[in-house]
Amino acid sequence: MKRLGIILLICALLTSSIVPLNISFAAGMTFPYNATYPYGLSSQAPSQSEANSMLQSEYNEWKAARVTPNGAGGNLRVQRGSSDGNDTVSEGIGYGMVISVCFDDKTTFDGLWKYAKAHFNSNGLMGWHIDTSGNFMGTGGNGAATDGDEDMAISLIYASKKWGSPYDQDAKTIINNMYNKEVEAGTYVLKPGDSWGGSSVTNPSYFATGYYRVYAEFTGNQGWLNVASKCYEILNNCKKNSSSGLVPDWCTSSGSQASGQSYDYKYDACRTPWRIAVDYSWYGTSNAKTVCDDMSKFFKNGGVSSIGDGYSISGNKTSSNHSSAFVACAASGAMTGYDATYAKDMYAECVKTKDAYSTGWSYYGNCLRMMALLHMTGNFPNPLKYTPSSPSPTNTPTYTPTNRPTNTPTNKPSNTTIAEDVNGDRSINMADVILLATSFNLTSSSSNFNSKFDINKDGAINMNDVIMIALKFNYVY
Repeated sequence: MKRLGIILLICALLTSSIVPLNISFAAGMTFPYNATYPYGLSSQAPSQSEANSMLQSEYNEWKAARVTPNGAGGNLRVQRGSSDGNDTVSEGIGYGMVISVCFDDKTTFDGLWKYAKAHFNSNGLMGWHIDTSGNFMGTGGNGAATDGDEDMAISLIYASKKWGSPYDQDAKTIINNMYNKEVEAGTYVLKPGDSWGGSSVTNPSYFATGYYRVYAEFTGNQGWLNVASKCYEILNNCKKNSSSGLVPDWCTSSGSQASGQSYDYKYDACRTPWRIAVDYSWYGTSNAKTVCDDMSKFFKNGGVSSIGDGYSISGNKTSSNHSSAFVACAASGAMTGYDATYAKDMYAECVKTKDAYSTGWSYYGNCLRMMALLHMTGNFPNPLKYTPSSPSPTNTPTYTPTNRPTNTPTNKPSNTTIAEDVNGDRSINMADVILLATSFNLTSSSSNFNSKFDINKDGAINMNDVIMIALKFNYVY
């Protein structure tokens, strides 16, 4: 009876209005994406297949080192290293959600998102600093940090395009909460959190201007475009105080030093070229190219292998550690196309520059490295614009008709089937749904799990696989 109920439910869903709604999913939006960005450079990998394999291996290593259920209240969290007491910050949850959704890891993504929601404050945003027991740390630990929130938001848009509801509504809710609480009213200055900052203090490395264009289209709130424009105004103000092209960790909206904050290019500011380069890859924003090219020129002149982990705003090196955070983000900044040879050199440097996971401080740099590698291999497409790439055609044969054959072939020409054709009869219909229902709700850990029924390859047989069939319902091949 239970199985019959599942079949009837599936039949009802397939004939209801839910199917047309799900047709809007970005069909085929799975790793690897192998995207050609509409602007600037695309993948810098010498071999795309090798790069994709490398990325999957790097993801598995990153996940094993950084993602844990310990102290997560039945969910999952990204933990920092022993030097930070293995705590969690909202920034890390944002990084983890972006990385896991890009690799189609729904289980990890959901665990991180549930952890975030379990630590929301009264503004509907995640508190920024949490200890290993799940408690907010310090006086302001329940205050939100904008950089973590904006990465969560873009990851939810990715998730909505892969898996549908409720991620679409979750994305709109957090984006609206950010706009109401983390954008200064009347100025469009991005605040560093929901309870402080604005024109008097902001953080250029939080300026994810490409994301804001996605937010505007996804929610219909065109105010996000004004936020993006204000970010470039602030960056240009900063550069008036710098001949190097570098931008500071913190500043005022006029580009001057914010009281009590660092005005050097250090571990906050190093993220700026990565965040801004994404805007150029996705939208071709001219201001993004100018900002990134100025920094690329600086790092190229200093030598790829000599990039340090601290500079004054005028370009004087203050620390010579060759860290993955600085290398990875500078590499991502090269994607605007300042110099194609330099970009390939930076990609190679990013691949080989990794902080050892055995160290107590590897969290930050290796998270940024993962995201830069996704960007630099064509695996971080605009979630609203992505279409799967098709194989390039080979020479098309010229056909000259001769006498028609007298015999009619009885067998269809190919033995290859597609995933949605569960029963292999070369037609996608209710028979495939009913056969899939025999394994409904099984996961890859189940002894009788049949991967053939796991159409979207997420390790579980559920309604997501039914939806994949629905997208090609009544297709004959």
